[in-house]
Amino acid sequence: MIVSIARELGAGGRTIGEAVASTLGGALLDERSVIAELSERHGLPADYIAARIERAPNAGERLIADLAAASAMLAVAPTWQTPDELVVDAVRQIVLEHAARGHVVVIGHGGVSLLGWRPDGIVVLPMLLRAGRPWRIDQLARRYGIDREEARRRIDRTDEARVRFQRHYFDCDLYDCRQYDLVLNTESLGLERATEIATSVATALAARVPLPAGEAR
Repeated sequence: MIVSIARELGAGGRTIGEAVASTLGGALLDERSVIAELSERHGLPADYIAARIERAPNAGERLIADLAAASAMLAVAPTWQTPDELVVDAVRQIVLEHAARGHVVVIGHGGVSLLGWRPDGIVVLPMLLRAGRPWRIDQLARRYGIDREEARRRIDRTDEARVRFQRHYFDCDLYDCRQYDLVLNTESLGLERATEIATSVATALAARVPLPAGEAR
């Protein structure tokens, strides 16, 4: 089973993701683990990958992509992808490989859209975590020991980048609730209660997933 967690920065994605992965006994693919795995597999610097995780290309990169797309009008068109597209494809492959071995919890990276909605033969639980902006600012400031103004800048910058990423690569709205099975407001519920709900739903769904031959539940 794949648990796909889309989230606003400061809404508790890491806390809930870690709790769900621990409860299911599955792998956790957050930003740090994905960057490490991509770096090891493809021999790319971690900071290079980090700069391309959950972000749409800038204006210069879009121009290069447009020029490459225009070359398709030639008699022999080259196969070409931007570095960002290669990263997105590589992340998708990592998620599917982990899902083939057992439960996996994925934080971010386009949510369920990364998977092409719901892959055949794989149970997916897509969820969205949201909270009020002032609350998220307080959470982020406390967690990283930064002032509220810096936390505000990080939230504004990250939220905007994630929305653009979702629109650019998957042509959908990150906050369209129709694509999620579970939407939780971690501010109104409280992070502890939201975590309980998320783990409870994931556990109930996992109980219906057939295990690989020879494994006991």
